[in-house]
Amino acid sequence: MRPAIPNPLDRPRLMLSLFVLACLLAFWATIPLPRADNQLVGSDGVNYYAYLPSLVLDGDLDFRNEFQALLAYSPAEIAARTAAYGDAEPVANPHGIGPALFWMPFFLLAHGLALLLNWAGLAVNLDGYSYFHQAIVLSGSILYGGLGLWFTYLFVRRLASQRSALTAVLLVAAAGNVVYYMTAEPSMSHNLSLMLSALFFLVWERYRDDSRLRIAALYGLIGGAMALVRQQDGLFLLLPYLAQIPTVWRGVRSGDLQPLLHTLRSGAVAALVALAVFSPQLAAWGVMYGNPFYNPYNSAGEFSWLRPWLGSVLFSARRGLFIWHPVFLLALAGLAFIYRKDRTFAICGAFGFALQLYLISSWSWWWQGGSFGARMLIVCTPIFALGLAGLVDYAAQRWSWRVVYVAGALLLAWNFLLFVEYRLWLVYAEVSQDTIPTWYDVTIGRITFILDRLARIGR
Repeated sequence: MRPAIPNPLDRPRLMLSLFVLACLLAFWATIPLPRADNQLVGSDGVNYYAYLPSLVLDGDLDFRNEFQALLAYSPAEIAARTAAYGDAEPVANPHGIGPALFWMPFFLLAHGLALLLNWAGLAVNLDGYSYFHQAIVLSGSILYGGLGLWFTYLFVRRLASQRSALTAVLLVAAAGNVVYYMTAEPSMSHNLSLMLSALFFLVWERYRDDSRLRIAALYGLIGGAMALVRQQDGLFLLLPYLAQIPTVWRGVRSGDLQPLLHTLRSGAVAALVALAVFSPQLAAWGVMYGNPFYNPYNSAGEFSWLRPWLGSVLFSARRGLFIWHPVFLLALAGLAFIYRKDRTFAICGAFGFALQLYLISSWSWWWQGGSFGARMLIVCTPIFALGLAGLVDYAAQRWSWRVVYVAGALLLAWNFLLFVEYRLWLVYAEVSQDTIPTWYDVTIGRITFILDRLARIGR
């Protein structure tokens, strides 16, 4: 008899490590390619990265020289960033300081190596803007994303089978938009958002029955870090306390106020710790704007709390969550199967997703700018992976793993076609109303676009 071939899904460390390695190799392979902006960082990543040379090398929060260097390809963009400031005034940065704080070890490593190479006689730019510095920092960002996928797997594995958990994590990452931000645009904050969100859910699941205040402090530590990276992510800190509502209600009805009082104490501890962790952002706002509670990002768009664009965020051809990445529709449907095993995480997961959806839908920029799908919902990756694992468990038991493999392959192929189309054309499709993605672009256009490009190559 031939020895049984090991199933790769039985080796989660290997599979996730290979995925992260593939992302790193894809990123490194594109570094020599010509770029219109001559930078590895781009989009919002310019602002996130600008904190590093400003803090480490300049020792200030004046971003005039950072924007002039990182945006040298576009004098109009530099003018837009600096027009509101006089020649002698420091230029502020509207984006958060959190990503830079997490990237700081990699920037220090890059600068230390650059100093060493210069000492050895090899000329490496020491201004902090070089490809050398950027490549090391963005490699660190990809590693953070990989750590987030590992935390997601550990969380989901506690509530689903090993194979289903790994399959779900890989599909959510590779058939969704995580793979894009771990390869094409790692200078965005989403890899850190994924890592911290996954860590939060993992810690919460592990200690959900532990009522000690030190666990509340741990929730606050991670929740504050989530808000520091992306402020909307801090909403997840509410979930462990919302999960206590049934217990508190039963206590109140029976005349026992202890559950209520303990939940209030625990919540207060978590909030105070979260505020302390978030304080670097308050300090940065204080320095740049003279008011630690002035949030410049609120001026980037208006909020319509009573008329959110819920349907558009989910179903629009313009970055609709389910239209661009159908895997997320399957993932949310799968929470019904998780409900049979764990009502708390099924309900709280759905509610956490709803919170993020409502916030994004209420923003006038609900399509999230230049975005590969609904990028602001990457924070929900642990929720998506949990639901998809429940669905995979059911499908494998009800039918067979072959059904799962075929469906997964179709989702991966569909996303690959969109990835190529997006990078080669749709990334520019926000220039005017005439070039906003249409239903044709994100459905049939995925295939015809590739065929047209192949035909051009063959001529």
